[in-house]
Amino acid sequence: MQLPKPSREAAVERPAITNVLQAGAELGFVSREATTRRKPGPRRIEAQDKITVTGPKRVIDRLKAYSDAMGGVSYCEAIDALLNAVEAKGK
Repeated sequence: MQLPKPSREAAVERPAITNVLQAGAELGFVSREATTRRKPGPRRIEAQDKITVTGPKRVIDRLKAYSDAMGGVSYCEAIDALLNAVEAKGK
């Protein structure tokens, strides 16, 4: 097996990196370099857990609407308010 013979043609010059970055920005490409980090969220005063809920869209939409009606509270806060209301009603 023989290796291919090197070409005598002139190598194509590569454009400067600044020209490439400028052309990319003009075309709408977004840099993948690390951005500034956000400040950490509030300190948690109690242990945290997570659930994923799948259910009928109408039920999930009701929870979202209830959360919005309460001033845009988190879903966890909305669920807590609903559970507190049920417990208060049961007493």
